[in-house]
Amino acid sequence: MNEMKLVEDMCAAVPPPDPERLARIRAQVLTAITGSGSPAPGRPWRNWAAPLAAAAAVAAVVVGTQTLFGGIGHPGPAPRAGHSPAMTSPVATPGQQSPGPGLTHPVTAYVASVFGTVTPILTATNKALPRIHHAGPNPTSIVITPDGRTAYVLNDEFSGNSVVVPLRTATGTALAPITVGRDARDMAITPDGATIYVANFLSGTVTPIRTATNTALTPIKVGREPWAIAITPDGKTAYVVNDGSGTVTPIRTATNTALPPIRVGRDAIGIAITPDGRTAYVADLGTSQDKEGRLFPIRVATNTALTPIPLGRAFPYDLKIAITPDSKTVYVINTRLDAVIPVRAATGTPLTPIRVGNGPIAIAITPDGRTAYVANYDSPAGGPGTVTPIRTATNTALPPIKTGPGPYAIAITPR
Repeated sequence: MNEMKLVEDMCAAVPPPDPERLARIRAQVLTAITGSGSPAPGRPWRNWAAPLAAAAAVAAVVVGTQTLFGGIGHPGPAPRAGHSPAMTSPVATPGQQSPGPGLTHPVTAYVASVFGTVTPILTATNKALPRIHHAGPNPTSIVITPDGRTAYVLNDEFSGNSVVVPLRTATGTALAPITVGRDARDMAITPDGATIYVANFLSGTVTPIRTATNTALTPIKVGREPWAIAITPDGKTAYVVNDGSGTVTPIRTATNTALPPIRVGRDAIGIAITPDGRTAYVADLGTSQDKEGRLFPIRVATNTALTPIPLGRAFPYDLKIAITPDSKTVYVINTRLDAVIPVRAATGTPLTPIRVGNGPIAIAITPDGRTAYVANYDSPAGGPGTVTPIRTATNTALPPIKTGPGPYAIAITPR
């Protein structure tokens, strides 16, 4: 392994300093490494962790970044019971080396494709990393633990019980699958990472999964055909969209009990909650090609639906939602238009649609709110799928990023 090259690659994932500052970084990094004892020509250190950590620590101080090197020498917050300290690494497929414990990676988007792969994308550079090939036969949803160490991939089984496959992001290793309900469509994870909630379409239930043990708990009965799910920022309530009932069922997470349903549109299939916790937005397809999609705001404090926002023709495909961290803009996928529609939350005003790739199917926004990533499902037979980045400041689409065929779900690591 080329330790110096590794450090430089990691530094490249954050905004570069000015040239003079960069020169100082390189000089101090080289000093930190060579000061630990140089190897023989052409041979790596037998124990390179210490010099690499020292070099990375110097770079961290000079560059001023925390997310890239925050784990070195500082294990971070104490883990909760049953979990190891957070110390993730850039994704490595089997046979590849990861940088070692304590080296945390920048914000990463994980894209699950229907042919059983997950493609990591470094959001700082929009560079796709090697695919992970153990996600299961039909991935349709993905969530990431707050520490970034584990990705949970939902595999939708139309004829039987679905399963959730835990993947170690540092190694691409799949753990034992967790069985949930029939034809599961979506899942969400609590902010503390303790519990995942899975919406089981044909079972009419939601299955909680305890992540400390990767065990499924007693299913919670909700409305007919639960399709989508989201959790409030305080982790106290999960909201489940029931397509067959035209309702949203709140679930009190402390007790896993369902509260009275909230009436929305007949074909509601998408939901997201503003980061300030005030509003849940529910996307409704419309019941025929002559009707338009709508966005139903729900006031979380009272669980009441407000006046719907028209979105234009959307039937018969899908509507997925993501919201910027400042809660000001709601981005809604419209597959009929092959576009994403920004909606100004304060006024309920839809803005000009942003054209993306063919068959947009999922969307996620980076923690800093600067970029939305849209997974485009349709691709040539056997060819790569794409993810379209959108610069939220200008609502402009950037060049697409190639992924595995048929990308269907996307999740982004927290800071």
